[in-house]
Amino acid sequence: SVSKINNELDKVENEIDNKLFLYETPSYQWIPSSVYKYADLRKSLDVMATEGVAGKKFYIGEDVTNGHVYGMVNIAAFLAQSMKETIKYDACDENSWDLVGGKYPLSNACG
Repeated sequence: SVSKINNELDKVENEIDNKLFLYETPSYQWIPSSVYKYADLRKSLDVMATEGVAGKKFYIGEDVTNGHVYGMVNIAAFLAQSMKETIKYDACDENSWDLVGGKYPLSNACG
């Protein structure tokens, strides 16, 4: 299933980099991200789908006929959330609004 997902994503690499991974500038223009790149998405997806972290893996579908389609839907949902939280701002991490003692701690920052 990983190879099917990779094959499908590789077909649209240029579109991902130049039409999907866009951020909004202060002058309201949408331009390609300087942070988010297809190559990085592909590498991280490979790791998360096969090795995972803390026993959790990214679901990419089952090894059945058209099983990878469910994986593609999961990737689309993940990217939609990522766009809302980070990509559209060209930010390095999701926004964290956790308050500690009524203040936003430095640990909320990227780094």
